[in-house]
Amino acid sequence: MQSFERSQVILPKTQQEQIARVLTQVTEQYPSIAEHPLIDTVQRIGVAAHHAGHLPSWKIAVEELMRTGSLDAVFATTTLAAGVDFPARTVVVTQSSIRKARDFTDLTASEIQQLAGRAGRRGKDLVGFAVITPSPYIDLTVLTKGLTGQPEAIHSQFVISYPMVLNLLKAHPREQIQSILAKSFAQFQLNQRTAVLETKLDGLRAEMEPFGPRVCSDWITQWQVFDQARKRKKPRGLSARQESPDVAARLHFLTPGRVVGLIRGRGIILRQYRSKGQHAPMVTLLRDGGSLNECPASIVTQVFDRTFDCEETSSYPWCTPQTLEQLTHHLLDLPPRLPILPILTHQNEEIPLDSSIIQTLGDFACPTCPSRQACQRDFPKASRIRQEIQRHMKSIQALQTSLWHRFQERIDVLERFGYLNATAQLTADGEWARLIRIDHSLLITELIRAEAFGAIDPPLLAAVMASIAHDDDRPGSFPRGSAGLVTLLFQVRKLAESLAPHEAPPMLRADVAALTERWVADQTLTWIGLARLTTMAEGDMFRLFARTIEFLSQLKTLKATHPSLAESADRAIAGMRRGVLEELP
Repeated sequence: MQSFERSQVILPKTQQEQIARVLTQVTEQYPSIAEHPLIDTVQRIGVAAHHAGHLPSWKIAVEELMRTGSLDAVFATTTLAAGVDFPARTVVVTQSSIRKARDFTDLTASEIQQLAGRAGRRGKDLVGFAVITPSPYIDLTVLTKGLTGQPEAIHSQFVISYPMVLNLLKAHPREQIQSILAKSFAQFQLNQRTAVLETKLDGLRAEMEPFGPRVCSDWITQWQVFDQARKRKKPRGLSARQESPDVAARLHFLTPGRVVGLIRGRGIILRQYRSKGQHAPMVTLLRDGGSLNECPASIVTQVFDRTFDCEETSSYPWCTPQTLEQLTHHLLDLPPRLPILPILTHQNEEIPLDSSIIQTLGDFACPTCPSRQACQRDFPKASRIRQEIQRHMKSIQALQTSLWHRFQERIDVLERFGYLNATAQLTADGEWARLIRIDHSLLITELIRAEAFGAIDPPLLAAVMASIAHDDDRPGSFPRGSAGLVTLLFQVRKLAESLAPHEAPPMLRADVAALTERWVADQTLTWIGLARLTTMAEGDMFRLFARTIEFLSQLKTLKATHPSLAESADRAIAGMRRGVLEELP
């Protein structure tokens, strides 16, 4: 748009008048448009910009100009990919990735198809053109898959939050809630994954049938114990006793070909082992970029419900070159979102006995057993199949009970903090805490209980809520906050860190909080004046303030139990809703 400002092209008078008419109509509803710096350029050359950094009112104006055919071109991000209906004869795609909340990511198949779908509208155009330009920012592989592949699967965004638990327990007896969760779309999708695992489980059980019944009812375990006792080796399973319950629960699933989430990024397991010099279970990981790393198993934070075929070898890189190449491509092509395999933590799993203890149990029947040769021959394959059966059974159990398990975990936390009593009934604090139905609700309710907001000024309250609501880490230039804001944010950060085991802490950016404090404290400050104090885009400021008002509105509902806080929240909202923010619905 800056390059067009130097253009000498001038639109025909009739088109300029049409643009002016449309802008006048939209300005009547959204007065902030009248001062937009791009109006002169749009009216002179008939070209506009449309992206998330613009105010919602300006984006509506651009969409209306396009709908009426007043513009010749629009430069846009994926904000114009879906949910609009106007003629666009040609779409030019100049990059295959987009910056989202915290990083650049490849466009999804749905986004690419929506972008291309803007070219030509049925009933308005006979033909549409989608053009891909050569560019350093274009990955043709991403775009080709997006244009020819299927859209990404729909995944439930159902989250069991603390307010949801409190409100469900307020409305229903505890024993009825499990059946309510079972009817959710999230559980429906989990049941679909369960059905796939059950089919695999049936196949594994069919593989076990040829090994048939033998003298021992559980000949696989009997032979394993006998073989360990004979060789005087400590069972491998004993090492799990030294691990935390979370790590020990995941070990069973860290098999070659399994996709896992790491502290940073994702990877594929190539092997799991315990070397003589290590005191913790280790894994060999294939990571992004094709690098191979030997890491402690504790680096795995998530186990995804996705495995690839992995032809193992007994030496580095622990799989065949062809498999390594295939897995590298698979890792590169993984979608941004993968279903997570919910793993239940068992605190008291049975641990095999040490061989020295086994020797005291008496002689085994294995040396003279007629099935000895068959057991020795079949044990490696039968043991592997049984491990797969056990793994699938644990996965099925986790999928079937994961929602209820997470619900119970939330109940335990709420009971520990005093929002529920021992019979899962709401306490006095639970009655008002259920009204805080926003992100980071536990932090906010604990701040209220700690009287962190006692007699707080509206600008300071709005600033803290903005720091909790904001979830973008893009750097920028911002005004400085007051000494009181710095002190209060320090206390909020300490409390958020203490709650980290129960709730992910917010970013708590002091610079974003300072911007909000300035807007509420200085009622003479105009929107344009505020925009000059920061490098933050207008659209980002609008979303920040709109979300902050939403958080403050939750505090405003606490008039009965916390009248002073509710009044401060009401005054903070009034101080924020001026200028552009008066256009909020």
